[in-house]
Order: sequence, then C-alpha cells, then structure tokens
Amino acid sequence: MAVAGGQSGKLYEQVATRVRGMILGRAFRPGDRLPSVRDLSRQEGVSVTTVIEAYRLLEAQGLIHPRPQSGYFVHAYASSVPAEPTRTEPAAVPSEFRLEELLQEMGKHNADPAVVKLAFATPNPSLLPHAKLARIMTSVVKDHPEASYGYGPSSGHRQLREQIAQRAFGAGAVVSPDEIVITTGCQEALYLALRAACPDGGVVLVESPCHYGVLQAIQLAGLRSMEVCTRPREGICVDAVEEAIQQGLEDGVPVRACLVNPNFHNPLGGLLSDRDKMRLIEVAERYGVTLIEDDVYGDLGHEIERPRVAKSYDEQGNVLLCSSFSKTISPGYRIGWIIAGKRHAQLERLKHALSYGAAGIPQLTLAEFLSTGGYDVYLRRARKAYAQNVARVSTAIARYFPAETKVTRPAGGFVLWVEMAPRIDSVKLYTEAVKHGVLIGPGTLFSGQGNYRNFFRMNAAQWNEETEAAIARLGKLVQGM
Repeated sequence: MAVAGGQSGKLYEQVATRVRGMILGRAFRPGDRLPSVRDLSRQEGVSVTTVIEAYRLLEAQGLIHPRPQSGYFVHAYASSVPAEPTRTEPAAVPSEFRLEELLQEMGKHNADPAVVKLAFATPNPSLLPHAKLARIMTSVVKDHPEASYGYGPSSGHRQLREQIAQRAFGAGAVVSPDEIVITTGCQEALYLALRAACPDGGVVLVESPCHYGVLQAIQLAGLRSMEVCTRPREGICVDAVEEAIQQGLEDGVPVRACLVNPNFHNPLGGLLSDRDKMRLIEVAERYGVTLIEDDVYGDLGHEIERPRVAKSYDEQGNVLLCSSFSKTISPGYRIGWIIAGKRHAQLERLKHALSYGAAGIPQLTLAEFLSTGGYDVYLRRARKAYAQNVARVSTAIARYFPAETKVTRPAGGFVLWVEMAPRIDSVKLYTEAVKHGVLIGPGTLFSGQGNYRNFFRMNAAQWNEETEAAIARLGKLVQGM
C-alpha cells in the first residue's frame, strides 16, 4: 500500500486518502483493526510521524478511533452515512416550555401497540436483564418484607447508596454513601436539584437542543431556561456559557444555575472533554452559578472507557450530580439519585417533603444486582449492541431519506438527532408519520424558543425489520414533503 508518486497534498494527507479509500471500499469494515503505526509506516514507506498524522486526520473526519494499548479501529459510522449537523446558535433569551399538550398526545400514541415507537428514549427491552432482576426481586420480597409494607429511609436504602458510591468512584468522583439521596428517577433528581440551587427563581442555562424533560423540570421549579450554543460532538460551548452569565448580570437577569448533560448528551450524543468540564466548573464557581450535571447516559459509551463526571473535578461542592438506572437497567423501576455536595441537607429536606422516599423493593433489587457484578456484564453487551444499532439506523436514514438529511454521530447512548431540509416541518411529519404507524419526536420539543422545526429525534436502541420498514416509510413521507 505504497504512496503513489505525483499525488497532490501533504504526505500524511496522501496516506490518509489511501486508507480512507480502503475503508469506504470495505477492505476495512466497521470495527476492524487498522495496521499498526509501525506496520503502516513500513508498508507506505513513510515515517511513523506521518502515519500518526494521517490517522489523526481520519479520526477527526470520524472514520476511525483509537483504543488505548490496542491501536486504531474503523469507526462504526465508516459506511456511507449522512453529514452531521453543525453547532447550534440559539438566541440568548430566557424562555419557557409550552408544548405539554404535544407531549401528552405523543404519550397516548406511544401506548398504541400498532405504532413503531421511535420517539421516546427507552432502552432496548430485549437487552435488559429481566430474568435475573425478577429472580433477585423474588428473593428480596421474601427476605425483606418490611420493604413492601413499611417506609424506608428518606434518603434511600444504604445498600444501594453504597453501590452507587462505588460506581461514582469509577467515574472519578469520591463520595460517601451518606452524600447520596435516592430519587424516583432522574427527572425527580433534576427537579430537586433546581429547587435547591434556585430557591428564589431565576434563569438556568441549558444546552441547545435540550431534552424536553429538563425544560419541563425548569418550568415546574418556577424558573426560565436560556439555551446556549452546543456542538454535536463536543458538547456545550463553555465560552458561550460565560458570555451568557456576563450578559445576564448586565441585563439584571442573573443566571442562577447551569444544567448540562456532558456525557453522551441527549439528543446530540456528544461528549464534553475533561478540559471543558474543568473549565465549566471554574466558570460556574467564579460567577457563583450552581452546576447541575445530568449523567443518565454516562455508562453507555460505545467505544471508549466510562468518561469522568464533571463532579469529579468539583472541589467546592458546587456540582449537583443527577442520574438514574432508567436508561441502563430498567425504566420501570424508577430509581435515580442525586449527589448534592454542599446542598445535601437541603436536598434531603426537599425529598422528604416531596415524596418521602423512593420505592424500597426496586432499590434492594438493584443493590443486589450491582453487588454481584451483573451490571458490568450487562453493560458490556449493551454498549456493543447500541453502537451497532445506532450505526444501522444511521445507514438506513442515509438509504431512505433525501440526500440533504444530516444525522449526528453519538459517542454513546442510543438516540439520533436528524436534521432535514429547512422546508420540512417535523411537527407535520410527526402527524403524518402517526397515520402511517410510526412515532417520532419533533425537534421543537427540544427548545423553549421553538427552534429545530426541521429536526427530529429518533430512538435507535433497536434494529429489526420493523425498524427498517418504519424508517423507509418516514423517508418516503419526507420525500413527499
């Protein structure tokens, strides 16, 4: 595979072009390991430095990715897929979420067994460890009857808090079980965090697009959201966060909190770098702004190790870390948690007043599942499956949708953010799609400002004939519009 003479461009670009051609020509398929840097250096007759630069260029183009101590591998998206959406540029104005009726309507359609459900971010049921959890729960009910008929600790059962503390350590955060409060899902955790951080009202900075559950929690807490420009792969723009805080001070509308989803953002799938996580914490501390971190997808990275949480860089107790098992183990268990730092005591009081405590049987069941190592075994299987399914759905969109369609390339999770031509209205597409037995999430749900009219979110957790047929019907509808 030697570099041909007479080619234009720098030498590393020529090497990259050759490798890219072999990837797109399917000589190297998604998931394949590429030749080592030294092997390719010998084959091409170039220096090791040139090969490294070529691989870095292909990595920047999204075709390959490195694995520590393993080399470079062809990315799951190396087949023909649509281009990516660019970074968002929302207006820096406070807004309120006003699409509850649309969400309620979607919930009714989601209950229809005849509809292919691509709207809500629910995990693949065929991957979930139902049988093992059922066996554990049967044992828990027998051994802990008091968890069925009595109230448990308001902050949650210690067995589960200990397991969560251990997993937080794996994500870089050193916390005690006594610093954790168990909640009824991540949605309640976010709401409690907002109430604790902003007792007197105010503005909360969010990514754009932003999950509608976050926008709803902000509204329910009596606050307003302000969207900040966000990059599909790299997450929220920290410089824009600081600019919004400064502008708020000048306008007399101070920012009280910043709520971010740094690890595999919903709906973009991006991953905020460790450097930007540290910068974000520094900016928040400098201006007295509380940082609320939503890490609900943190365990679902496709091809990288579990990323650190922003909380791991928090030395002042200013970060409130929220998460749950709803996207990993079981949405129906409704078990989440919050690590509130210096606001822990306030958080406990709020939780006690709101719902006293989360359900005991699911807590003890999950604690046992985690303690026996079942969770890690399950995650290895789920991560691989979601990476494959997201790639398959992306490829199907390229096959059935118009050429101008753009799709994100998430580093984790199982949702895709799809950008259509500006003339396409995703709310109208949603209405027509339901008539054809397909449910999608219109892009306007992900903005308090009503942005993203020509976008929609798609659940890519499952891949089967039904999913492909639904995507084909959607593509046909878009072609017709």
